Amino acid sequence: MRTALVTRPRDDAGPLAAELQGRGLSVMVEPLLDIVPVDGVDIPTQGVQGILATSANGVRSLAAVLSDRSLPVWAVGDASARVARQLGYGRVESAGGDVDDLVALVKSRCLPDQGAFLHAAGSVTAGDLSGQLAAAGFEVRRLVLYQAVTAEALSDTLVAALDRGAVDLALFFSPRTAATFARLVLADGKGEALSGITAYALSPAVQRELSVLSWAAIRVAETPTQAALLAALDHDLQRDEVMSDSEKPKTEQENGDSASPAPDAAAAEVVTDAEAPAETVAQKKSFSVLTVVLAVVILVLIGGGVATFEQWKDLVQPPKSSPMPVAPPSSSVAVPQPAFRPATESEATKAELTALRDRLAQLEGRPQAVLDTSRLDKAEAAIAALQAQPQVPAKLVGEVEDMGKQLAELKRTSADAAAVLRLADRLERIEAELRDIQAKRSSAVAVLLAVGQLRESLARAMPFDAELRALLALAGNDPEVVAQTQPLKARAEVGIPTQTTLVARFHRLAPDLVRAQVLPADPSWWRQTLDRLAALVVVRREDGDAAGSGNAAVVARIEKRLAEDDLEHAADEAAGLKDAAAEIVAPWLTDARARLAADRAASALTAHVVAQVGARP
Repeated sequence: MRTALVTRPRDDAGPLAAELQGRGLSVMVEPLLDIVPVDGVDIPTQGVQGILATSANGVRSLAAVLSDRSLPVWAVGDASARVARQLGYGRVESAGGDVDDLVALVKSRCLPDQGAFLHAAGSVTAGDLSGQLAAAGFEVRRLVLYQAVTAEALSDTLVAALDRGAVDLALFFSPRTAATFARLVLADGKGEALSGITAYALSPAVQRELSVLSWAAIRVAETPTQAALLAALDHDLQRDEVMSDSEKPKTEQENGDSASPAPDAAAAEVVTDAEAPAETVAQKKSFSVLTVVLAVVILVLIGGGVATFEQWKDLVQPPKSSPMPVAPPSSSVAVPQPAFRPATESEATKAELTALRDRLAQLEGRPQAVLDTSRLDKAEAAIAALQAQPQVPAKLVGEVEDMGKQLAELKRTSADAAAVLRLADRLERIEAELRDIQAKRSSAVAVLLAVGQLRESLARAMPFDAELRALLALAGNDPEVVAQTQPLKARAEVGIPTQTTLVARFHRLAPDLVRAQVLPADPSWWRQTLDRLAALVVVRREDGDAAGSGNAAVVARIEKRLAEDDLEHAADEAAGLKDAAAEIVAPWLTDARARLAADRAASALTAHVVAQVGARP
C-alpha cells in the first residue's frame, strides 16, 4: 500500500486524510503549521453585512469568539465554505478560487452602502483583499484571529519513514508550507531521500518552493482547489494501476509449467528492441549485419585455404640458398588479440572491426606464412562476445557525467540552499506586512479625499451629513477619526455659519447689546419708549482695550477681536455678557463655538490622514 504525506495543519488534515484513505492510500500527517489563536480581539459587529473567509482556520477562529451565525459568509474556496457550513453558518457562498475571485464575487453580489465586512484572517495573508474592496467603496474590518507558526524540525517518525523509503507521495497546499518543508529537509540532510516521492502542489507558487528539492516528479493542480489537486493524484493512480496490470508476470498456470524456476535477475532486466529507442535498435541491426558479413568472409577464406593446401604448400618453402630459417608455426600468423572490454560507443566497435579487416587483408598477401586456424577461431569468438555486449550511446554517457557534476554541486550548496529558504520565509513575511501597509495607505488616500470634501462643505456653510457619513465609512474603526468627528454630528444636517457671517451678525447685534444695559428689565411703556429713543442714537465705545464688565466695554473688546480674526477670544468675551445681553448673544455664541470646533476638527483630521498617507512602509 502506498503512503501519502499530508503537511496541512491538524484541523485541515483530517478530511483530506479521509479522502486519501478512500483511494486505498496509507496516510502520514506531518503538520508544518501550528494554528495559535490570538486572544482579546474586539469583534465590531455594528453595521456589518457579512464575513469574508480566506481560510478555514479564519472561519474556525471567528466562530470560536463570535456566537452569532446569522451573518452571511463569503469564502475564498470550497474548503473554507465547507467548514463554515459545518460550524452552523446558514448562508455561505464560495468563490472557488483565490482572493481575486472572492473580490469579484463580493462586488457582483453586494453594495458598499449595505454595511462593512469582517475579514477573519491570520497574521499573514495572501493577496490584498482589503485594498481591492476599499478601492470599490467597501469597508473591510480585518480581524487577526490566529497566528500560523511554522515547524522548527521534522518529526522523528517522518525522518525514519524517509530513511527507509516508506513515503510515496506528498501533498502541499501553500507556498509557506512548501518552503518550510524544503528548509527542514535540507537542514536534516534528507534531500536525496525524496528521489522516489512524487509531490503534488496546489499552485505554481507552491511548485516554485518545492523545486529546490530532488523529487521524482512534481504535479501541479490545474486550478488552486483541493478537488483539482486530488484529480491530478487520481490521474497518476489510475495510470500506475494500468501500467502495473500490463507489466504483471504470467502465473504458473499461464506458463503451463508449475515446476519451472523463476527467471534470473539479468533476464528480467532485458529490454527488447520493441521497447528500446529507435536509435539504439538501428545501431544494433547495423552492427549485427556487419559482423555476420565479416564472419562469412573469414570462414570462406579458411575453408578455401584448407581445401587447396596441398597445391600451394610448396610455394611457402624458402629457397635453399636462403640463409633465413623457417619461422616456427606458432609465430607464423600475426592475428591480433582483441582487447575484451565493455563497448561504450558503437563507433569504437566499428573502428576495431575495420582494423581487423585490414590485418586479414595483410594475411592474405603473405603466402609464405602458415595459417593458424586456432587464432582465427579465437578471433571469431571474441567478435561474437563483443557483439553480445550491450551498447551504450555516447549521448547517455555524457548525460550521466553531467548529472554527476550537478549532484556534486547540489551537495556542496545544500547548506546555502537552506539559508536561502530561511531568507525566503522572512521575505514572505516582510512582503505581507508591506502589502498590509500599502493597503492601509490606499485606504488613507480615500479618507483624505473624504476629509477634503468635508472641509469644502464646512467652508461654504453647507450641510455636510453625506460627507461625514462617507468619511466614517472609509475610516472604519479609526479611533482618531471617530473622536474628531464626534462634535460635528449635531450640526451635520444644517451646517455651520462661516466666520465672515458671524462677524457681520455680531455687528448687527452690538447696538442691542449696549442698549440692554440701560433699558429697564420690565416690559413697561417706559421701557418701550426708551428703546425707541435709544434706537435713534447709537452710543458705542471705540477703544477695544476698554476695561470693565459693562456691555459697552465688552462689545468693544469683542469687535476688536473679530477685527483681528480672533474668533476664539471674541467668543470668550461674549460669554461674559449677562442678563438680557446674554440672551441676545446666545444664538451667536453657539454658532461661533460650533465654527471653532469644526475648524479644529478639520485641521486635526487633515493632519492625521496626511501622516498616514506619507508614512514610510
